[in-house]
Amino acid sequence: MFFQKRTGIYVFLACRWTLLLIGLLLYVRDHLVPQEFLLMAVLFQTLYSLVHTRQMPRSIGIGATVMDLCFTMYLLNHTGGPSSPFLVYSFTGLVTIKRHVTWRVFYSVILGYLVLIPLLFSSVSSTSMYVYLRKHLDYSVIALIFMLCVGTVHYGVKVVHKEYRKLARIYASSPYAASAKHQGVVPYLESVLKKVLDDRDVILCLTAVREPEKVRGWRQTYFLNYLKQNMPPSHKMYANVPSPTGEVLPFYIETLRDRLGNMYGWLLVNADKEELSFLHHMYIRFLLIRLEADYFVRGELVNAAEKAVAKERDTIAQNIHDGITQELFFISIQLFQLKQSLPAGVRDEILPHVVEIEKKVKESHREMRQFIIELKDEKRKINLHHAIEKLLHRVTEHTEVQPTFEKNGWIAHEQLEIEEAIYHLVEEATNNVIKHAQAKHIDVQIEVTSVQWAITIRDDGMGMNLSEENLQGRYGLGGMENRIKSLNGSLSFHSELGRGTTITAYIPRERRLAYV
Repeated sequence: MFFQKRTGIYVFLACRWTLLLIGLLLYVRDHLVPQEFLLMAVLFQTLYSLVHTRQMPRSIGIGATVMDLCFTMYLLNHTGGPSSPFLVYSFTGLVTIKRHVTWRVFYSVILGYLVLIPLLFSSVSSTSMYVYLRKHLDYSVIALIFMLCVGTVHYGVKVVHKEYRKLARIYASSPYAASAKHQGVVPYLESVLKKVLDDRDVILCLTAVREPEKVRGWRQTYFLNYLKQNMPPSHKMYANVPSPTGEVLPFYIETLRDRLGNMYGWLLVNADKEELSFLHHMYIRFLLIRLEADYFVRGELVNAAEKAVAKERDTIAQNIHDGITQELFFISIQLFQLKQSLPAGVRDEILPHVVEIEKKVKESHREMRQFIIELKDEKRKINLHHAIEKLLHRVTEHTEVQPTFEKNGWIAHEQLEIEEAIYHLVEEATNNVIKHAQAKHIDVQIEVTSVQWAITIRDDGMGMNLSEENLQGRYGLGGMENRIKSLNGSLSFHSELGRGTTITAYIPRERRLAYV
């Protein structure tokens, strides 16, 4: 509160000295004032000022205020009562009581004091209070103005305190860090904006969400898709937007841009034109500055992490290339030389075994080189659908299996871990078909919507036993099943002996909601 601060006390005391001097000048102009009276007024005001400029217990503060009121009552009694030039000065003595009591008690004290003055002076003059107040209408006017001033100050203090709490909520670092860690930056900022904008509905739609802020709610997804299809023509505007239920709602829409001027989303506030005040827009600006700073920092951290991972991948790939790959290549050369140097007597018996070993070594060498390519991140430089097409062509090349690939829907930007899970699922399933299924055809279907990914892989091979032991031992998809479940997805198998196998996977695009 203002009067709890030392600066506020100094300002208040300066005002009281001014009112005292004005009262003395007005009174001296029309009356002869004894020197003792002047000295007493100045001395008491000096002592009053010294007391209130010191740290003091509540009881001493209230006692000093009561003594001041008694002294001002004495001044009024000797200078004209309710028509005294010291009347306003006496009223201001009530202000210091607010330092020690609530507003409700403060109003009671003011009303009691304002009633006490005419009551005392009317009883002294042996007249009724009603008649006395009619003779001193100026007192009623001044008292009413004083009450209006107190009420205005009270309302202003409430408004300022409310806005101050909003600003404190915006810039409070500890709650921001804790809430952002547990519920995410976007949900936290939405909740803060809702509170500082007087419980209006707020939606933050980010086009490129940084780690670990990957998850979007269904509302964000809906409005994000709507705004992408109906791009706002201006940076800040009001527009009517259809809600997911079909109801048309008024929204204030602001385009979010980073420090490089790139657009990264929109802010929507459920409000009509002219409904948001200047303070509302100021709070929005403060929070968006914080969001942009957080977005930039997270982007820098993600880029640094990706560079570190890419560097580590390159190091591992280079070590594999310089080590295991070269050894496999050397073994294949040695096997070729061994084939050429086999004695004629044992050639027919040993040659098939050497050829089989050579074939396995070449397969291992080819798989190792593909592993190096994946480590070097080459598959991430192209679209997921294109990468799967190349994968199917590469794996089924030089085999009797004919691949078919169907795709429905397309997403420009998807979480990398979802793309990797889909890619490796198709890769694992296709390799298993080549090695074990004795199939002629493999059909891969991928469908993506705003809700989920659906992946179906079918073959016309000999089928398999779906017991857990046989599934893990023969197809090796247990790890992939765990990986998809970690994305809140599901993986299922359907197979009949002699009629092939179907693998179906569903991965929700919003990881907080499991697929049902």
